[in-house]
Amino acid sequence: MFVLVLRNLARRPLRNGLTLAGIAVAMAVLVTILAFGEGYRQALRRELEQAGVQMMLVPLGCPYDAAARVLKNNTLENSLPANALDAVRNDPAVAVAAPLLMAACPRQNERRTDMWVGLDRSALLIKPWWRAGSGRAWFTKQDDVILGADAAALEMRAPGDKFFSPERHREFHVAGILERSGTADDSVFFIPLETAQEMFGPLDGLRAGQADRLTAIAIRLKEPTLIREAAARLQKIPGAQVVTLTEMMGTFLNLLGAVRTLVVALAAVAVVVSALSIFNTLLGAVLERTNELVVMRAVGASRSQIFGLLVVESLLLTLIGNIAGAILAFALGPRVEALAGNWIPFAPGASLLALSWADVLRCGLLTLVVGVGAALYPAWRAARLQPALAMKSE
Repeated sequence: MFVLVLRNLARRPLRNGLTLAGIAVAMAVLVTILAFGEGYRQALRRELEQAGVQMMLVPLGCPYDAAARVLKNNTLENSLPANALDAVRNDPAVAVAAPLLMAACPRQNERRTDMWVGLDRSALLIKPWWRAGSGRAWFTKQDDVILGADAAALEMRAPGDKFFSPERHREFHVAGILERSGTADDSVFFIPLETAQEMFGPLDGLRAGQADRLTAIAIRLKEPTLIREAAARLQKIPGAQVVTLTEMMGTFLNLLGAVRTLVVALAAVAVVVSALSIFNTLLGAVLERTNELVVMRAVGASRSQIFGLLVVESLLLTLIGNIAGAILAFALGPRVEALAGNWIPFAPGASLLALSWADVLRCGLLTLVVGVGAALYPAWRAARLQPALAMKSE
């Protein structure tokens, strides 16, 4: 039977080729969607765990947007009130309160934006990956700058070099270059907090400095179990709001789930189209091969054998399409990830694609079931053909 199935499939290369292409695309889309969903979840959880904080104090506004911008070292338009840092550090549940000032410096001629972050030594307690690949790991002078690995490569600077900021009209001394961490820190220019507060104005980073300006405070608690009561107290600070990293991850994953549902719906349409393609291919084969099938019935083939012949054809078509789809997902997935990463807001720095053979197997089983389902009616119709039709055709 298998040889007969292969021969039948080879007789209609164009139609079967289009059917295989539809199955392969549906399979690749399903596998890629599952891989992106799981990869985003893993990367986000890993990045939040690496952040070393349980809470973030940010200016009033959208708390999750603000916290996400802080994690990605993006600038905020608003500032925290002047007494926020003292209030946080005086809270009995707080172990570490690291003040941060972030500012964006557009470089119009080079069509890029530099991210500057001012911080003090308390930031070292919430950045476990902070290690100097070369030079020093901390500032000794107010005009020192420490570069992330990508920032140093972009500027082609090494420890001991001079670094001039044309936007700020200020010269710095490169104190060190950080080891690559895979986080947003890799592309950041770090300077002492006092220097950042002197350089960047209250809101737009263009006017005279504000001595106590902060854009966020990263918080680590003495005990994670104190998070609810600590959040309730810190929420009372005027002009500020608290967001916990657990809540933020849940919000992002809910947003991802909504987008994923939409994309899965599109993938379901692709699966339905591939099922209709299989249905059309097999039904057309039954109509074209009516004489052949009734002759087979006339020479002794049973209805179950005819039925099985069409089902095996469908299974083979679907299996080949699944293999092609899996190859397509593994081959093009990384390129799709590179493209999609530019459009996903606050995307983690790690890989967003977690391709696994378990996902391939699940999607393959689904498409096989769909393929068999699409073959049932054409196979039933072929099995119902009467041997007497062979005599009429003669």
